[in-house]
Amino acid sequence: MKKNFSLLICLICTVSFSQEMVKSTVLNISKNARVFQIVEENKKQVSLFFVAKKNVLSIRFDENFNVIDSLTTEKPSKDYDDIIGYSLSGNKYYTYWSNSNGKELLSQCFDFETRTVTSKPFSIPLEKERIIKRITVNNVFYIISILKNTGILYFYVVKDGIVERKSVDLTAKRFLDKEDKVTSLWDIVSSATDFEMPYLFQTISNESPPSLTFSANKRKLYVLENKLLFTLDINRRFTQTFNIDLTDFSTTTKMFVQPSFPKDVQSSNDNDQFGSYDVDSNSFFLDDKMVQIKINSDFIKLSVKDLKGIETKNFLINSQEISFKNSDIYQENGSVKSQRILDESGQLIRKINGLNPSISLYEANQKIFMVIGGVSLIQQNNAIMIGAIAGGFTGALIGAALSSNYSLNNLNSYQQRKVVYINCLFDKDFNHIKGEVEKTSFDTLRAFSESNDNLVTPVIFKMNSTLFYGGFDKQIGNYSFYKFNE
Repeated sequence: MKKNFSLLICLICTVSFSQEMVKSTVLNISKNARVFQIVEENKKQVSLFFVAKKNVLSIRFDENFNVIDSLTTEKPSKDYDDIIGYSLSGNKYYTYWSNSNGKELLSQCFDFETRTVTSKPFSIPLEKERIIKRITVNNVFYIISILKNTGILYFYVVKDGIVERKSVDLTAKRFLDKEDKVTSLWDIVSSATDFEMPYLFQTISNESPPSLTFSANKRKLYVLENKLLFTLDINRRFTQTFNIDLTDFSTTTKMFVQPSFPKDVQSSNDNDQFGSYDVDSNSFFLDDKMVQIKINSDFIKLSVKDLKGIETKNFLINSQEISFKNSDIYQENGSVKSQRILDESGQLIRKINGLNPSISLYEANQKIFMVIGGVSLIQQNNAIMIGAIAGGFTGALIGAALSSNYSLNNLNSYQQRKVVYINCLFDKDFNHIKGEVEKTSFDTLRAFSESNDNLVTPVIFKMNSTLFYGGFDKQIGNYSFYKFNE
């Protein structure tokens, strides 16, 4: 194992646009390497793990991207596929690798005090269980599984390379399927749609503004300090939620009623007070607000509720001009370079109704940015689809984000999809703020990454509330960090 790695720091280069190169460094890394990042806000530093064909190189950078130190070690055997998560203990950085079935794992401990790297294999039983999430919360790594045909969740808590199992029993909790029938959590989690794979909860993180693709999922997971909030939008009358406290593994559940179309604006297809099943719905959780969307062929209804389920704001989109939008109606076809503007509100409704409805929100500069839209399935050629179906997945499921790199998956999530959307701007009480919305830092980053094909081995992360993009310039051999300002 090599303990030292020579690095040449180059001059800082800045520009006056919305993105700014803050550091360019010569690194002896493979252009085909993958990158895993660990951000430590309290230390104001980021650690990058470059996974090449034979080696894993870890480099710690300070907030100005000066190199603090580095360690390198051999890559684990081919039995292990990729880094799936991490935990931290002081200056010990544990990265966790998994094999294809998820049962056999390997921890690699990068100890920057002793300047050593040690590896330790371990296993988890997974008896009649399916993994539904791997996630790091407050520097502790969790593997979450569900016991077959039950509502029992198992939490494998991994810290300092040691595993402890906790259980959460949701069997007695009431869950509704899409047909309003009482069912088990297993039945909801194990179901698949054209858009979603089974046994998957899409993480929604403030690492980068969530894409409409991520938020279009009906099963989502939010991290709230040391709690996990799971949301289910399988049923079109309710957003069902369950909250798990990682301190004592206690649980709470809550149902939020989806907005209904009032009779005076009810579609001809709606036959009851809730509207028929010729509607679709979804939700998004931000801070202490649940924001829900419901759509049919004529209307889009938005509802903002507090944690008690009491509605504080609502918005209706019909064929008239949308009073609370802050942008044109955009349609993209797989790229920001392939964008056109739609003319009428009715087009927005009809197109979203034919796609997978989604709302995405994030907060910056004391303002709430909301994107309302719809996302298509992945558009693949016939040969790929035939191969995928033969392998057990529909074409819509190809390319689902399976790796642990949230922001990179988020950046790439619009590829090969049609997306239709509008941008809206509100204050913290969801009062509409007039004026045109400038491109967000994430929008600028998307356009930048599409226009810079020479940058490979990318990494995306937020530090000190600022979004950064790193990439290896294969033309000049430097690894450069770019800052994207709001």
